[in-house]
Amino acid sequence: MHLDAILPRFRFVAPTADRRATPAAPLRHTMRRGAIVTLSNRRQRLQVVRGWLWITRDGQPIDIVLGAGDVFDQEPGPRVLMQAHEEAEVLIAAALPHAHNG
Repeated sequence: MHLDAILPRFRFVAPTADRRATPAAPLRHTMRRGAIVTLSNRRQRLQVVRGWLWITRDGQPIDIVLGAGDVFDQEPGPRVLMQAHEEAEVLIAAALPHAHNG
């Protein structure tokens, strides 16, 4: 009797794709002038595509104003609000683990 008849046959199958987690595509969000959005309490990156945004964080004495091309990296913590000073478009995506705003 051959060993092949007793033991199940195994074969190595090489992975067809990289199975590491890839970040989700950024969400595109359009805001009307004066609209206010409370951001999720998680690490994320905002990038202004067009318009002007005002960002305020609970407990922080300094507010932030962002224009087209500007980026804001949010860390988990205090509530963050953003308001559009004019019609604005922003991309919201998961931020890199080392991102930090002072």
